[in-house]
Amino acid sequence: MTRPISRRAMLAGAASLPVAAALGCTGDRAAAPAPGEPVPVRMLTGLGFQGREAYLDVAIEKGWFAEAGLAVEVLPGEGTEQNLTLLTAGQTEFATLDVNAALIEFSRGSFTDFRLTAVLQDLLLSCVMALESSGIARPRDLEGATIAYIPGGINDVVFPAYAQLAGFDAGSVELVGLPPPSFGAALAEGRVDAIMQFVVGRHAIEAAAGGEPVVVFPYADWLSELYGSGIGCAAGLAADDPDLVRRFNRAAVRGLAYAVEHPQEAGEIFAARHQGQDVEAAVAEVAALAGYVRPGEDYDGQLPLGEFAEVRLVQSVALLEGLGVIEPGFRFADAVSPGLAR
Repeated sequence: MTRPISRRAMLAGAASLPVAAALGCTGDRAAAPAPGEPVPVRMLTGLGFQGREAYLDVAIEKGWFAEAGLAVEVLPGEGTEQNLTLLTAGQTEFATLDVNAALIEFSRGSFTDFRLTAVLQDLLLSCVMALESSGIARPRDLEGATIAYIPGGINDVVFPAYAQLAGFDAGSVELVGLPPPSFGAALAEGRVDAIMQFVVGRHAIEAAAGGEPVVVFPYADWLSELYGSGIGCAAGLAADDPDLVRRFNRAAVRGLAYAVEHPQEAGEIFAARHQGQDVEAAVAEVAALAGYVRPGEDYDGQLPLGEFAEVRLVQSVALLEGLGVIEPGFRFADAVSPGLAR
């Protein structure tokens, strides 16, 4: 049985963690442009090409990266660990990273030559989904269920905390490792009772399940301290050329804000720029982001969209320490460069 974890225990020690510090080694940069030409930079998505990252295509299509003096090439990412591998090897200037997974990797010493510079989702996108016909109507109904998951993914890492706070025993759940593309079919065929997923994937899962509607249980309902994805770059780039990083982030966040306000247009732009993508699915993903993309709040009030809140980072690290995935004493300030999304 999983040992109960209280919110107090998960956040224990938060007050003693460093809240402010001087923040600051880099891989090869893309080829230097001729005088007056835009600077070429590469950006890795989170995983392949998915509608949730239409904001990058919007920023390119609207000319906002060009206005910032940048020529951006969007490349398909392969998840946080591989994205960090490519980022720290100088194969890309920017990468989409799961904020929590990136902090965990930094704390372990696996990757330390990077900095998180902007927030894309103010809330964690993780969730559990089940078919409406399953009779699972609330998180507590997941007690004793079989759930498909990706071992070691962020959904898996924070699941014990989610389960404890949502009122069921994570130890009673049977976790079944399956390839993500098979999740919808596994639900429809009854091979599992539920799946760990991201809230924006609802449309795709329902389509894969033959159109049957699903119920969604967002982790963010219980774990509001944790961020979703963010933008990272090499530590040297953040230190040596903060103006370039800031220009990239500003244009990207501008695209993000526009995309969630105009999901139909954003989905169409995304599908037009990536062959084989379904417009309806892309629109659904962008629309689902709306409640997760928002300005943060700090002690001094509302922060601009894209900026990290130090108090949230303190809480996140404390919660991850409580789960045992970050060693006590980790300083988030070593992995985050604030002020580069304004």
